[in-house]
Amino acid sequence: MVYNPAVMSIAIDIVDAAAIEAAAVEFAQGAGALLSRHFGNVISVEYKDKAQQDPVTAADKETQAYLVEQIARRFPTHGILGEEDDPTTADRDDRTAPDFLWVLDPLDGTTNFMNGLPVYASSIGVLHRGRPLVGAVYIPWPTETSSGVVVHGRTGGGAFADSEPVSVYQTEKPRGDRLIGIPGSFGASTRVGKGLKGQPLGQPRVTGSIAYELAMTAMGVMQFAIIGAPRMWDMLGGALAVQEAGGTVMTRLAGRKEWHTMDSLVPTWDEKPPTMAELRKWVAPLVAANPTLAPLIAHNLHQRRRPIRRMVRRVKRALGRR
Repeated sequence: MVYNPAVMSIAIDIVDAAAIEAAAVEFAQGAGALLSRHFGNVISVEYKDKAQQDPVTAADKETQAYLVEQIARRFPTHGILGEEDDPTTADRDDRTAPDFLWVLDPLDGTTNFMNGLPVYASSIGVLHRGRPLVGAVYIPWPTETSSGVVVHGRTGGGAFADSEPVSVYQTEKPRGDRLIGIPGSFGASTRVGKGLKGQPLGQPRVTGSIAYELAMTAMGVMQFAIIGAPRMWDMLGGALAVQEAGGTVMTRLAGRKEWHTMDSLVPTWDEKPPTMAELRKWVAPLVAANPTLAPLIAHNLHQRRRPIRRMVRRVKRALGRR
């Protein structure tokens, strides 16, 4: 099946993308209210790994249960992919993904949350046949009427923080006095190319929440964000918001060597829709910024070679010359 934008547009008009966006905003507000009630209280914590680096709390689980219930009631024919799905069954889920898929991270920034740092997010994204359609990300943010906002948008509809339009920060080159979101391992794992060498990239911030950083980029608080290896639930809602805020999201999907502008997260969807288990394994780096800065940053990021790998290559070259 060949992708036809006109057909996609008609299909989305039938279900009303604006209605999906409005529902996503409502659900994100409800998730934010749940998290706010939990924040600052003693909550039970479990860990997904033996090193106890990947926590999950009662707040994560309760918020996902709320979101799943709301989505299933309002959109019974749509699918749901959540970070806190039961891994014993979800990782083997061979059902074909439906055309409309809600992708949830009920609490992104769990470690911050459980330690009392109000830097976290609840992220909702909706895909249509692999392409981002709607995003809604709740973040703690002081306003006159509440302690949080929902950064949201739909394809072609612009981006908003609650009802206020937002836009990415405009600059042709990185500014040294502006904030940037980068991974904690950035300095050890990445070097910059000649297009950026010797220039100040900005004031680095490692927030501990991918969705939060993407929301900050959509709002123009951060001039750009580099995301090393997000899962789909980490990035979908925020990445859509960045695009609708006039920004560009560069990515490098599995099997591709070059950075490209984000479009479909699963380019083969029309020919062979993925299974739910396959979507759980999705991961790809991102650079989010304005349309000038995003490609400049992406094309000047290079992975540092590890000393052992360099040594192995040298040995192989030496042996090959014998």
